[in-house]
Amino acid sequence: MLIDARNYRVDAVTLDGTAIWIRAIRSDDQERLHDHFKGMSEQSIYFRFMGIRRDLSPQDLKQLTELDFKNHVGLAATLTENGRERFIGVGRYIRGANPSRAEVAFAILDGFQGHGIGTLLLEHLSRIADANGVTEFEADVLGENRQMLEVFAHSGFESHSALDSGVVHLRSSTSKILKKANLVDRG
Repeated sequence: MLIDARNYRVDAVTLDGTAIWIRAIRSDDQERLHDHFKGMSEQSIYFRFMGIRRDLSPQDLKQLTELDFKNHVGLAATLTENGRERFIGVGRYIRGANPSRAEVAFAILDGFQGHGIGTLLLEHLSRIADANGVTEFEADVLGENRQMLEVFAHSGFESHSALDSGVVHLRSSTSKILKKANLVDRG
C-alpha cells in the first residue's frame, strides 16, 4: 500500500476520549516543536535524550522538522486550543545503515502521558515504515523509564539486551506492531 507520509494526517482518539490529530511534521513546525520541548519536564527530556538538555538549537529544530519521509519520518499528535495547533506528542523513526531497520523515539508532554499517545504514534509510524520497506523497529530506553518500556512491551517489542549504563535495547517487527494494533492493510 502506498502512503503519502509527507502529507499524513488522521483523526485519532486518546484513551480518555480526547479527539486529536496524528500528522506529519512539516518544516513550518519549528516553533510548535520548540514549544513542545519547552513544555516537557526535565525528567521527560532526560528520558527522551538520555541526558540533560536545556534547549533545542535552530540547527536541531531544522534537522527535526525538515524530513525526507523515507529515511527520517516524524509525526506529531496535536490538539487545537484557542484556534492554535499545539503538539502534545512527537514520534519519529530514523533509518540506519540497514535500510530494513529504523530507530524509533517519542516525546510526550507530561500531562498527556498515560493517555495512549505514544502507542498511537508508534502504530502510525509502523504503518508508514511498513510501506517504506522498514520491517523492524529498534529502541534504546533507559531502564528507569517504566512508562515507555510498558508502551513498547504492549506493542510487541522484546528486550534484546540491557547495557551496563541502564539502557534497554528493544526490537519488534513493524508487522507485529500493526497486527497488535489491528492496522494491517487488508486491501
